[in-house]
Amino acid sequence: MKRRRIIATALLVVLGLIVVGALLIPRKVERFFYPLAPPMPAVVSKPTTQILSKLEAEMKTKAPKVLDQLQKGLSDEEITALEHQAGIKLPPEFRALYRWRNGSQSRDPLTAGPIPMNRFVPLGEALGLPAMMSNQLAQSTAVQQAAFSVFAGHRKSWITVFDDGAGDGYFFDPKRKPQEGAVFFSFAEDGSYIFFPSLNNLLVASLKCYQTGVFSWTNGPSGPYLNEDPYKSETIWQEFGAASEH
Repeated sequence: MKRRRIIATALLVVLGLIVVGALLIPRKVERFFYPLAPPMPAVVSKPTTQILSKLEAEMKTKAPKVLDQLQKGLSDEEITALEHQAGIKLPPEFRALYRWRNGSQSRDPLTAGPIPMNRFVPLGEALGLPAMMSNQLAQSTAVQQAAFSVFAGHRKSWITVFDDGAGDGYFFDPKRKPQEGAVFFSFAEDGSYIFFPSLNNLLVASLKCYQTGVFSWTNGPSGPYLNEDPYKSETIWQEFGAASEH
């Protein structure tokens, strides 16, 4: 009887360890591919509308063709309807962004913006991408689903704000708190992130890039395009955000 109790206790311990491992290991894997934000700079306190007004003035002078591609902003009622449809609630600064402009009608990376080579995704399209991803995943094999869950499952809640067309860009994760890094740049190829404490920080960084010539309209082999000096912009991004790399 005593031996049976010992065996039963041992089995319960092993079972407990398996359960704990099953709960903790996926979280550790997720944190590897999608870390929490490191300490970030202070939140920019200027009103979003004021930042966007200055950004538009800079674009009107330095990148008018990019500005022309941006669509008319949405009304509060239209934004609310899209929120209800997607089942999320956007922070006030995001509502201000889409009241200003509802993304870009162009898919040409040469005229994408306001951030070079990153298309501003219209709100309806942005909010529909997670559902589209879920539908595609449902049609994949069990092996593909398992692989996605391990390596990219954390992306299911991401809302793409500025998209480079290759899966990288600037995102908002409504499942994260601002201090955890809800607004960020992600470059999947090397697993690097730049986290911003608010959308305002990202917008002010972009504004400064225009003001200092880091973003510039440049003549290239395929025609004029909005260019970014990556060496100079890195300093500005990290002035208003915080980088995290593996």
